[in-house]
Amino acid sequence: MSRKYEKVKSLSQKFNKLKWAVLSTPFFLNLMNARVYAATINTAEVNTATENIKNAVMKLSMPIGTILMFVSIVIISLKMIANSGNPSKRTESIGALAWVAGGFMLLGLALIVSGIVLSIATNGSGGMIGGGASA
Repeated sequence: MSRKYEKVKSLSQKFNKLKWAVLSTPFFLNLMNARVYAATINTAEVNTATENIKNAVMKLSMPIGTILMFVSIVIISLKMIANSGNPSKRTESIGALAWVAGGFMLLGLALIVSGIVLSIATNGSGGMIGGGASA
């Protein structure tokens, strides 16, 4: 019984040390007077960055998504043809087609959301929200 007690006591001591470290870290970090001097970002840089992100999303997601959708539909169609005599397998193929349609909608939604997020982040004007120099 004393062995279990020693294990529990050891774990409790380790937990207390960890708890002390986690709780004291923010306090000690606030005591340090670290100043950060950051350069402002002008509108041209923000426009370039957002356009690069938009282009990367469009260049990657559209072709890959389109190819995957096409291949998936072809495979499901072949399964439906191969299983035309088995109603349960045909039903599974139709269900898989619904999943492909859901994936297509998810891809479109992802593109819409990324456009909205970029528009909000740049406040629709190319300048980051919160200020910064404008060119």
